[in-house]
Amino acid sequence: MEPHPYRRWIHRHPKKILFLFVLVTICLLDLFCTGVYHLIKCGTIHKYGGQRALSEKSSVFHHTLKPRVHLEDFRWAGRTYPVSTNSLGFKDRAVREVPLTASRYRILFMGDSFTQGIGCEYDKTFVGLIGSALARNDIEVLNGGVVLYSPAIYFKKTEYLVSRVGLRFDHLVVFLDISDIHDEAKVYDIRDGRVVWIAGGGPAAMAFLYEYTTIPRNILGLVSRLKAKLTNAPNADRTEEDKRYGINDYQSLWTVDPAAYSGYGEVGLQRAKNHMSLLAGLLKRHRIGMTLVVYPWPDQIVRHDLDSIQVNVWRDWAAEHSVHFINLFPDFIKPQQDPKAVIRRCFIPSDIHWNEEGHRLVAARFLAQCQEMTHLADF
Repeated sequence: MEPHPYRRWIHRHPKKILFLFVLVTICLLDLFCTGVYHLIKCGTIHKYGGQRALSEKSSVFHHTLKPRVHLEDFRWAGRTYPVSTNSLGFKDRAVREVPLTASRYRILFMGDSFTQGIGCEYDKTFVGLIGSALARNDIEVLNGGVVLYSPAIYFKKTEYLVSRVGLRFDHLVVFLDISDIHDEAKVYDIRDGRVVWIAGGGPAAMAFLYEYTTIPRNILGLVSRLKAKLTNAPNADRTEEDKRYGINDYQSLWTVDPAAYSGYGEVGLQRAKNHMSLLAGLLKRHRIGMTLVVYPWPDQIVRHDLDSIQVNVWRDWAAEHSVHFINLFPDFIKPQQDPKAVIRRCFIPSDIHWNEEGHRLVAARFLAQCQEMTHLADF
């Protein structure tokens, strides 16, 4: 009786069988060890488990925070801190129910990760600090900011909250980020009345390897870095010092680098203005006041970009739409100060977001603007 064809193949190729056995064993060990490492470090085998537990998709404005969530050990940039969301899916000091209407004056903040206060617990973020200060004047503050937001989402989320949820508030404060211009050009668009992701993404298998493995992830990362250098891709030449200070980041270079401005800045700026104009029109129809705030990234600070395109364009836009304008560039860019010392003092190390000192600076400046107004409604 002749042996089965598979057995004949095995006998003829023992080295290939041994290689496959070793490869499968290494992969299984890699998965197991990576899972144990994530379990010890993150409390779950999922590397991005914290983000998944906190965020969810939106059919209208792409993504948001889950309502009524409390995470005791949320991790960002080497920091661990508690995060809570209220019934509206807004970052808050505790899980709580927020009534859709309020008898007192109510301010809603809108922005991206800076406004969400990534890396800091709520009471130490500028929104939390402002909320605590204004509460003494019987003013309520809500935080609608979420990581990776841009003007397309500011408009659609605000429209959703006002028209479909029925949330009532008196004033909207938008913290417009430097990276919003890149996101408007490369990441988001509004199609069929909803925000869609246009940036594309890798296959699901690649995402799995990046999250749950170590050896394949490092190999893929090495290949990606080599490809980026060979193709001269954005951010390919960033040094370790650049990363430590959050500088030479392609998303923020459009105000200081003509190539970045022509690459995405000009288009992104026009789209951002269009979406912000739609937002201003929405608020005007509902008799809601508006304030626009701009602030620098580390790239603007180290280059002393005080008279920035970001400042000039949005100051003019705010004047055209009768929107109150606050410029925070002078609070971070001072001729007599070492820019890297400012970054060390106000930003999370190896990150572009504010630390507690940066949030205190922003809150103090905003509250000073409030004191200059006879009534908040004058905003």
